[in-house]
Amino acid sequence: MKIFHIVSNKEWGGGEQYVYDLSQRQMADGIDVTIFCKPVEAIIQKYVEAGMKVVPLALGGALDVKSAWQMAKVIRSQESGDRSLILHAHNFKDAFTACYARCLSSQKQVRVVMCRHLTRKGKNGLLYRWLYRHLDRLIFDSELSKTVFLSTHPTIDTAKLGVIHTSIVVPEGFTTVDIRTKHHLPAEDVIGMFHGRLDPEKGLDTLLGAIALLRDKPFRLVLVGRGSEDYTAHLKQVVQEKGIAEKVVFTGFVHPVLPYVAAADFGILVSTVQEGCPLSPQEYMSQGHPVVVTNNGGQREYVVHEQNGLLVPPGDVQALAEAMGRLVEDTALRQRLGQQAKADFDDHLNYAHYYEQIKRVYGL
Repeated sequence: MKIFHIVSNKEWGGGEQYVYDLSQRQMADGIDVTIFCKPVEAIIQKYVEAGMKVVPLALGGALDVKSAWQMAKVIRSQESGDRSLILHAHNFKDAFTACYARCLSSQKQVRVVMCRHLTRKGKNGLLYRWLYRHLDRLIFDSELSKTVFLSTHPTIDTAKLGVIHTSIVVPEGFTTVDIRTKHHLPAEDVIGMFHGRLDPEKGLDTLLGAIALLRDKPFRLVLVGRGSEDYTAHLKQVVQEKGIAEKVVFTGFVHPVLPYVAAADFGILVSTVQEGCPLSPQEYMSQGHPVVVTNNGGQREYVVHEQNGLLVPPGDVQALAEAMGRLVEDTALRQRLGQQAKADFDDHLNYAHYYEQIKRVYGL
């Protein structure tokens, strides 16, 4: 089997990391993997350093016929025979290129798979109806993403659709960061952590409002990540205005982040938007920590209220403060939820489970 992954962002992001992790696992299985990506040196270098073959293309989307011709040429150069070829796209723009390339290559053994990593309504114009006919499989990262896509009744054979929750790769043998020593935090304080992009849609203003209600609790919030200068400055100003500067730590961008996650007592994701399958809750769960998350996204498909975490309505400062306050004050609750979170991750959220489902999509 030969797999071609197509990623077309101009900088390294979640999609590129997703392809990186999946390609490494496939290569370890002896599968031949090639990456089509934009001619961005930083992206190419990271894939090449991992031993992956890379073909730079413009990847301009539905109207970029040249990239499709170039992709088709690469496909035609592959050895023929019974070996199947998979073109794996990770957004609709690249799925157009993949379907064009298959048509231009005249290779019947080529199949086109797309994984949808966003929660968006399906389009139903003429060009998209053509695309839906030519896709072999369309996989969503959550039932929510699939439901939202189908809400506009796109003309697609629903037998082609599937749902696979995305997962994370947990490296072996990493060293946990001593957050309390590094950031001069009291040993007795409970640490709640958010990590990710500092952005208004992540509900961080609500989170800071909840922290203000917990100012008298033995609790510290650690914010790991970066955002725009303006929004980061806004958050720091809110911290000062609410008088919670000693309660909040801004670490900036951290990579790798799992050594920080492992040192927390619980994780927080309180996005105000519907995310398909956010991965940050899984990272805390993999380390045996419970999570406090909003109930408006795909995370509610694997975070079960009062079993492995706590769910709260988006934008509800009081509910968020109460949920976090429970985890701060009740060590037994933290431990019980955290143990179940770890058990759930190991049972059906881990990368091995995810990879087996992807292999079935490929027909392995």
